[in-house]
Amino acid sequence: MSRVLLAAFAVWLAKVIIEKSLSFRSAACAFGASPFAGVLWLHPFRTPALVGGRWFPFQSQIGSWYSKFSPYAKHGSTALGSVLLWGSVPTIWLADAEGIKTVAGEATVFQKDVEAYEALSFYGDSVIGVEGADWRRHRKVAKPAFNDAGNAFVWMETVRVVNEWFAELDATQAKQGNKIIAFNLMKDLPQVSLLVIASAGFGRRTSWQENASAVTPGHLMPFGPAVFAAVDHLFTKVLTPEWLYALCERTYIPIIGRIVRDTKYAYEALRLHMLDLVSLSRAWVVEGKVAKMDAGLLRNLVEANMATQNDEDAATAEGLTDDELLSNMFTFLLAGHETTAHSMSFAIALLALYPDVQRKIYEEALMLWPDGAPTTASTSSYKESMPKLPYTLAAFHETIRLFPPVIRLSKLVYADATIKAHRFTIDNQSKIDNIQEIHVPIKSGSMVLIDILGLHMNPMYWGPDVASFKPERFVDTESYRWPRDAFAAFSAGPRNCIGQRFALIESVCVLASLVRSYEISIPENLRAKSFEEQKRSILSWIPRATITPTNCVVNLRRRL
Repeated sequence: MSRVLLAAFAVWLAKVIIEKSLSFRSAACAFGASPFAGVLWLHPFRTPALVGGRWFPFQSQIGSWYSKFSPYAKHGSTALGSVLLWGSVPTIWLADAEGIKTVAGEATVFQKDVEAYEALSFYGDSVIGVEGADWRRHRKVAKPAFNDAGNAFVWMETVRVVNEWFAELDATQAKQGNKIIAFNLMKDLPQVSLLVIASAGFGRRTSWQENASAVTPGHLMPFGPAVFAAVDHLFTKVLTPEWLYALCERTYIPIIGRIVRDTKYAYEALRLHMLDLVSLSRAWVVEGKVAKMDAGLLRNLVEANMATQNDEDAATAEGLTDDELLSNMFTFLLAGHETTAHSMSFAIALLALYPDVQRKIYEEALMLWPDGAPTTASTSSYKESMPKLPYTLAAFHETIRLFPPVIRLSKLVYADATIKAHRFTIDNQSKIDNIQEIHVPIKSGSMVLIDILGLHMNPMYWGPDVASFKPERFVDTESYRWPRDAFAAFSAGPRNCIGQRFALIESVCVLASLVRSYEISIPENLRAKSFEEQKRSILSWIPRATITPTNCVVNLRRRL
């Protein structure tokens, strides 16, 4: 009997292996003129790939977070085929502007991989984690807040926060005997960007000190630390099942138990702060004070939520449920401060490395503000100042070309399609030649990876010096117009970043004000190293929800 069972198992196993092999072979042969670049051992758009992304896949392998354009250069194609081992899913990697424009624009065929965002929907659905009619409903609620009046308020609040930050910098230097000291940008810039989004987006206008230390009655920790703690524990929150929270409450589990309890504590602290903001906003709406609310984003979210209180069908039409309200607040708080803070950190580190670029920004800021960086008492305004800082804007654009906050996006294919890409040859100087258009077949059930960093490092669009920091790429002239379709730092197509202008205004204001007031240089411990070693150190990063700088430390010296 045992022999019969063993034989039956062997036959079943052989059948499974054969079927899987045939399925994998079929998937690997489905890419037409697009070269096959290898097997994906991890889903490239799921949390495990982020957690292990520093080490695996290796840089030479398809799916590496650090490979930039190298896989495409190796195979001579802007579209590469791969197969996700588990499930034999055909997967196309794209670093082609035309192909990405098609994938981002045809929303019925190529749909957002919303399953990847389910782990972030612990409060409820939000604008980043839904598709179709639900996405249009969420975006319709939030989009009106990002208007000219909102832009002006973002500028004004950024000026206020920056001046408070400068006061802290000066006080720190004074304590050190006014010596030039190194500042860790990732310590201060998240607070800068959080204060701006909290005020301009959610009406929580607090000072630098209050945000970091003031604990109001009924709260577990101050607002700023609550947000930062939630961000720090994001992976734990995503990866921890509900039963483990309950188990850690009842049973002592070394190390893991403390981490899980700290995570629960952080997210409860943040939830209480968000509920406070909602309660205050609802009171203003009820009292008819909506016109006095500068924070249009929170106002719109709360009004959409209140519309569902007396009409249960409103949530499916144009309103938001309580859970959706909290989830959208969390999404905008996270995306509105973390991505901007990280991008500004890279920008300032690059200015330390490239003093010629810093000098041009200084000259631009000096012409606009001859008497010093703007203060809350000055007459500097968004409409007056922003158009006069084109080179500063170009420097920030170039920063997020080299360090896009989100490196890749996943789209699922719901109908057979064909997209354009290109084959080419490339020499040792990254010069591309012999460009030929190809058509890549994509079957329903496949996956497309929009490789943003690969696109941004494609010499076909950005030239052979693609790896260099060169803000002039983003300055239009009579004979040159920078390639808009080859830039996807704010995503692409209808689902591009709703807060794009918000981030640009805040970042340009911070960079111009900082350079106008301080000279930025590399820290002393890097001075003796080569330029390439300096870059590797000060611009190092790891993949997280957004790419995260690990060593953005610079010297700041007050200009006379």
